[in-house]
Amino acid sequence: MQQKKITHPDAEAILESITDAFFSMDRDWRFTYVNQQANVVLDRKPGELLGQSLWDAYPGLAGSEFETVYRRVARDLVSESFTSYYPAHDRWYEVHCYPSADSMSVYFRNATTRIRAEEKLRESETRFRVMANAIPQIVWITDAEGKVEFFNQQWYAYSGDVMEGATAQFISDHFIHPDDQQLTMDAWASATQSGHTFVIEHRLRSKSGEYRWFLARAEPHRDTASQSVIRWFGTSTDIHDQKLIRDELARITAESEQRRRLYETFLSHTPDLAYVWDLNHRFIYANEVLLKLWGQTWEGAIGKNCLELGYEPWHAEMHDREIEQVRTTKRPVRGEVPFNGAFGPRVYDYILVPILGPDGEVEAVAGTTRDVTERKQAEARRDALIKLTDAIRHVEEPTQIAFVATQILGEVLGVSRVGYGVIDDETDMLHVDREWNAPNVSGLPNALHLRDFGSFIDDLKQGNFVVIDDVQKDERTQNAADALKEKYAASFVNVPVIEQDRLIAVLYINDVEIRAWSPDDIALIKEFSERIKTASGRLRSEIALRESDLQLRKINENLETEVNARTRQLMLAEEALRHSHKMEAVGQLTGGLAHDFNNLLAGIMGSLDLMRVKMAQGRTDGMERYVNVALSSVNRAAALTHRLLAFSRRQTLDPKATDVNRLVSGMEELIRRTIGPSIELEVIGAVGAWTILVDSPQLENALLNLCINARDAMPDGGRLTIETANKWLDDQWAGERDLPPGQYVSLCVSDTGTGMTPEVIARAFDPFFTTKPLGEGTGLGLSMVYGFALQSGGQIRIYSEVGAGTTMCVYLPRFHADSVERKEQTPPEIIHANGTGEVVLVVDDEVAIRKVIVEVLNDAGYATIEADNGADALKVLQSTARIDLLITDVGLPGGLNGRQVADAGRVVRSDLKVLFITGYAENAVFGNGLLEPGMQLLTKPFTMETLSRRIRESLENDK
Repeated sequence: MQQKKITHPDAEAILESITDAFFSMDRDWRFTYVNQQANVVLDRKPGELLGQSLWDAYPGLAGSEFETVYRRVARDLVSESFTSYYPAHDRWYEVHCYPSADSMSVYFRNATTRIRAEEKLRESETRFRVMANAIPQIVWITDAEGKVEFFNQQWYAYSGDVMEGATAQFISDHFIHPDDQQLTMDAWASATQSGHTFVIEHRLRSKSGEYRWFLARAEPHRDTASQSVIRWFGTSTDIHDQKLIRDELARITAESEQRRRLYETFLSHTPDLAYVWDLNHRFIYANEVLLKLWGQTWEGAIGKNCLELGYEPWHAEMHDREIEQVRTTKRPVRGEVPFNGAFGPRVYDYILVPILGPDGEVEAVAGTTRDVTERKQAEARRDALIKLTDAIRHVEEPTQIAFVATQILGEVLGVSRVGYGVIDDETDMLHVDREWNAPNVSGLPNALHLRDFGSFIDDLKQGNFVVIDDVQKDERTQNAADALKEKYAASFVNVPVIEQDRLIAVLYINDVEIRAWSPDDIALIKEFSERIKTASGRLRSEIALRESDLQLRKINENLETEVNARTRQLMLAEEALRHSHKMEAVGQLTGGLAHDFNNLLAGIMGSLDLMRVKMAQGRTDGMERYVNVALSSVNRAAALTHRLLAFSRRQTLDPKATDVNRLVSGMEELIRRTIGPSIELEVIGAVGAWTILVDSPQLENALLNLCINARDAMPDGGRLTIETANKWLDDQWAGERDLPPGQYVSLCVSDTGTGMTPEVIARAFDPFFTTKPLGEGTGLGLSMVYGFALQSGGQIRIYSEVGAGTTMCVYLPRFHADSVERKEQTPPEIIHANGTGEVVLVVDDEVAIRKVIVEVLNDAGYATIEADNGADALKVLQSTARIDLLITDVGLPGGLNGRQVADAGRVVRSDLKVLFITGYAENAVFGNGLLEPGMQLLTKPFTMETLSRRIRESLENDK
């Protein structure tokens, strides 16, 4: 049978070029196409399979997964892929089946190599786990950041926890002894940053809660291509018993041979430096770690003394003395020593112990040494910060802080020079302020042009740290490398000090040697610079405060001397002055009232006289003009009485929870128009300003009064600032402001105007006192604000200097409420009272006022009932008569005032609506100025339009 032709012109070429084997079958499972790769994989000749049935050509497929899938694909016409083993070929095949209505296409490939490689990998992983679980040590694997990927069974047996996926920090926090956690994490951070071996001894908590010593050691596994660390392989060996043995070795006095064998076994396995000297001070043992440190072999080291192995003379002499001390005293010797070996400069902690012979005498001296460089460096940095904190605590001059800090920083870093200098931003000149230099290192000149030493100043001006390990290699300093080395600065770090986006100073650290500045070095330098900046600012503030206190003390001492000399005279004068001030205030108040009310009465009387004359003459033209003049005078009189009530703190308030920021924002445009374009307005609202309980319209009026006063103090223009803030006043601050301690919201208005003298400040709140020209002020504005603030439970204070402006702050107590009522601002609307037969009880002892109110109500369609005292009104309220609204004067004859009538009426009529009318209201009548829901107040005098509006509002609203 010939191979079926593929209809697409390029399809056959494509199928012959692909690396997968391919064949197709008809509905009777006969091969219709087999590409060359399929013939190769199936070991068939070209055309051999064409026309044959799949089941005849490969009878071994019967009952296999191949038959099951092929028949399901042909039946369901759904493509499938699978991998299965064919025993006849001893191969694994990866197969992809694609059905059509009359045929099936199959792509397949020999997957034996991959499958068996995966099996080997699984077998290898299994062997690894078996091997790891067979090792007595805890075996662990983490990723590059320290996230646990594997723990062997020893970890689970010891800790009792399954911790795969945990981080290094989590393991440290939950399983490492608290005293070892920081050292462990420092060592881990050092290893992960450097890519070096991680080694640490620490105590691990067992599942019983017991802590045992373990030696943790891990090696990095690197990516072959990038060489970056991708995994850490580690072990944790239980060395608890070894540590106990080490401690016990110092007290061993018997059984020398047995102890020697134990000691030699310990020495051969410890990860520390381990060694033994004979009594001639020659090494008779050195473990592999020590040999590697020396760069020696066993043969090259054993039998030599310290000097022969390259120890510095002082180091060798120190050990000679210690060996003799151990031999003589038979007691251990402990110490620390620096060492320069193959790994560079390190610090080691060591212990020397005697090895006793059968006769109880010392026959050798053994020692172990541990690398504590990282721990010592961490401790030195910590101690340096503590030392800096202690040192600057006792410094009294800001310049001394920089000097003390530079010395401590220079010593802990082991550098050549540390200094602090001021920068001239225009000339790039460094003016040395304070500097510490190591021995044999000369200081910098008082002034240096930094551009002569490279371009790094550009980085400083941008606020960046400058870190240069080698001035010869860094492009910023290459051209000036020789000049820098002459200044003992082969490497250096510069820390900029930026204020108002300008470079003003620099902290510089220089080293005569090329140095790779570590992250720990940079972190310590940054911490020092921040603490220097913070301490300097604090000290400058303290000095300014001390100078202020000193000046105040001198003034007080002088005053005290004078006061002691004149106390008796002043006490007498004080009483006379107090009486004089009292009489002056009363005289000023009554004089101002008489003056203003005479003016107002003259306007009213003159208008009424003219109206009477014209009416007698039968003339009515121009009558409206005289009515308006009289009404204007009445309104001015009403405003004057309202201000007097505010000053006397007897006005009735309608306080509500108020957001002061929103109130100021709502008045901002009005204030701008009021103060004019020559004055710049700035509003600073406190973030999260507390709620206050005040009469919002009265607070708006007070704020406007303060802004107008500030405007008048700046005739040539200036800046007016309105600022709100949350204030928590302690006993001292509250006492200075005549307030109880607690939480307050301050509303301050500041200007840059002429300011006030102390004499003006003392009288600023007196009624009718004003510094404005005649006719430009009533003198009641500030007195009204003062009365309002006190009546609202707050206070107002003035802070002013002549020529420096004035700040007036109103302090109002915080109100704890869940929310502030927010009402949409709608334009005023003219309300026409239009009654529908509602019954209104009118109570007033003034017949004229009662009759006017009744007439207005009747004209508007209301039914009325009248009473001229509280007792009669109460009888009506207690009757069965319909009463929709009670309108009552506050002050009534007969023993019951208007508030008492309303309260008694609400006992029998709980939903009774009340409108109080008054010209003077005591606080006690309204519970410190507060009205209950459903009650409103109208202050005399009032217009009939206002009366009608308030009647309609009382009947329509719930209040």
